[in-house]
Amino acid sequence: MADPTTPRASVLLVEDNMDAADSLARFLRVGAGFEVRVAYDGPSGFKLAVAHSPDVIVCDIALPKIDGLRLARELIAHFPAKPFLIAVTAFAGTYPESQAREAGFDYYLAKPADPFVIEKLILCRDQRPRPALRG
Repeated sequence: MADPTTPRASVLLVEDNMDAADSLARFLRVGAGFEVRVAYDGPSGFKLAVAHSPDVIVCDIALPKIDGLRLARELIAHFPAKPFLIAVTAFAGTYPESQAREAGFDYYLAKPADPFVIEKLILCRDQRPRPALRG
C-alpha cells in the first residue's frame, strides 16, 4: 500500500497569470495530493525544472520572456528522458495544437482547462496508450 503522505507526482506549473497558477496549484496539492511548484515565466520554469526534475510539467504557451513552445524544446533537450508535458493556452488559434505537438507536448488543453482533466492526465501519464482526453 502506498504511503498516503508521499505525493503521487511532482508537478511544475508554469503560468504567468498568478491567480490562475496559484488556484490550480492549490487544487493539485490539496485535491490531488501532488507536490507542486509554480513558476510565473519561462526562465523561472526552466530553472525549477532543472533543480527539481518534476514528473509532469503543465505549461502555458503564451509566457513572458520564453514562450511555452521554446521552453518545452529546451526542457526536452536538457533531460535525458523526455518529461511529460501538458500545454495549456488561451490562444488556441494563435498556437495550434500541431505546433504544441511539434514542440514536444503530450497534451494540449484550451483555457479554461478543467483541473480534473489535468489531474487525470497526470495520474494516467504512464499508461500506454495514453488516454484520449481534450479539455
